[in-house]
Amino acid sequence: MSGGGRRSLYLGLAAVAAMAWLPAAGPAYYLQLLTIIFYWIGLAACWNLMCGYTGYIDFGSAAYTGIGAYVAGLLMLRLGLPLLATIPLAGLGAGLVALAVGWPTLRLRGAYFAIATFALAEALMRVCEEWSGLTEGGVGITIPQRLAELSYYWLYLGLAGLLVGVTWWVEHHKHGYGLKAIHQDEQAAAQVGVDTHLIKLQTYVTSAFFIGMLGALEGSRLGYFKPDDVFNVHITIKMVIMSLLGGMGTVLGPVIGASFLQLVEDFLGARFLNYYLVIIGAIIVGVIVFLPRGITGSLRQRLRIRPGRRP
Repeated sequence: MSGGGRRSLYLGLAAVAAMAWLPAAGPAYYLQLLTIIFYWIGLAACWNLMCGYTGYIDFGSAAYTGIGAYVAGLLMLRLGLPLLATIPLAGLGAGLVALAVGWPTLRLRGAYFAIATFALAEALMRVCEEWSGLTEGGVGITIPQRLAELSYYWLYLGLAGLLVGVTWWVEHHKHGYGLKAIHQDEQAAAQVGVDTHLIKLQTYVTSAFFIGMLGALEGSRLGYFKPDDVFNVHITIKMVIMSLLGGMGTVLGPVIGASFLQLVEDFLGARFLNYYLVIIGAIIVGVIVFLPRGITGSLRQRLRIRPGRRP
C-alpha cells in the first residue's frame, strides 16, 4: 500500500470512529438525520460500485431493497427469527436473485440492460401485491421487532463505512481495473483476456447483497411497509442522482452526493414545503450541467490542471 493510500485509509478509519461517538454529543433529531444519511450513503455506494465503474445503468436496484425488506420481514413473521439473524439472510436472498437475473441480463448492454432491470423491480412489486397468501399483498406487513434508534445509526454507519472501504479496495485492485476497462471498451477488455461477464456478475451480486441488507434494516426501522414502499422506482432514482452528484466511479462520490442531497432535502423541506422539490430539481440540474463529473470528479480534475501542475 502506498503512503497516500495508507493515509487515506487511516483518515477514513478515524472519520468512522468519530462518527460512532457523535450521537452522544447531539440531540435526537440529528441522530435520526445522520441515520438516514448513512442509509443513503450505503445504497448509493452499492449502485456506484456496479454502475459507476462499469458504465452500466441499473434502474432496478429497488428490487433488492424490496427483496431484503420482505425476506427479513417474512422470516420474522412466519418463522419467528430474531431481527439481526434475518439481515444477512435478506442479503443472501437478494444476492441469489441477482445471480439468477444477472447471468442473462449482464450480457445485454446500454438501454437493454436498463430496461430489463427496471422491469425486474416492477414485476417483483406486482408479485408481492398479488401473492397475498405469503406477503399480505397490498395491505402490507407490520414488522414485529425493532431495534433502538441508536442501533440503526451504528449499523448504517458500519455498512456505509464498509461499502466505502470495499469501493476503495476495488479501485486499487485488479478487479477494479477490469471494471474500468469494461467502462472504457468492453469488447477490447474481453480481447485482452478480461472475463468481463464474470467480473460484472460478481460485482452485481455483491452490490445486491448489501442492498438487500440495507433494505431489511430499513424495513424494520419503518415498522410497516407495502410493496410500493420498498420496490418504488424512486429509491433507484435517488441512488442514481446521489451518485451523479457526488461523482460516478469515485470512492467518495456516494458519500458526498448522498450527504449533500439529503441535507438539502431536509433543509428545504422544512422551510419551503410546497415547492422544495422544484428547488432541489434546479440544484440537481445545475450541478450536473456545471459539474458534469460530479462534485468529487470535478474537484479532482481542477486539482490536476491548476497552475504549476501538469494535467
